[in-house]
Amino acid sequence: MAYKVLVVDDEAQIHTFMRISLEAEGFEYFGAASIASALAQYQAQQPHILVLDLGLPDGDGITLLQTLRQSNKVPVLILTARDQEEEKIRLLEAGANDYLSKPFGIRELIARIKVLVRDLVDESP
Repeated sequence: MAYKVLVVDDEAQIHTFMRISLEAEGFEYFGAASIASALAQYQAQQPHILVLDLGLPDGDGITLLQTLRQSNKVPVLILTARDQEEEKIRLLEAGANDYLSKPFGIRELIARIKVLVRDLVDESP
């Protein structure tokens, strides 16, 4: 089974890079560039993992995180240029499962996604 990953970022280059990298690792990639499109993609695709940037054109990604946390526990990896400790703590306390600062290495990102997948498998009955 290919795990579905929804990448929410407003940078086209990130989507191209992530799609190629995730598909090469056997993941099924879906992309969104805004909160609105992410919610639509989330409903349509029911991804296993969400990779979320914070600086989106229609709001802060934390809004999407909080919305999702009201109804489900999909693992969320924050991927952003914001790297202040207080910001990381705020997002982890708001429900993020992991946090990676831009710029990032693709091998580390893939490893972190695999950990989230492993946690999903460990939690299944």
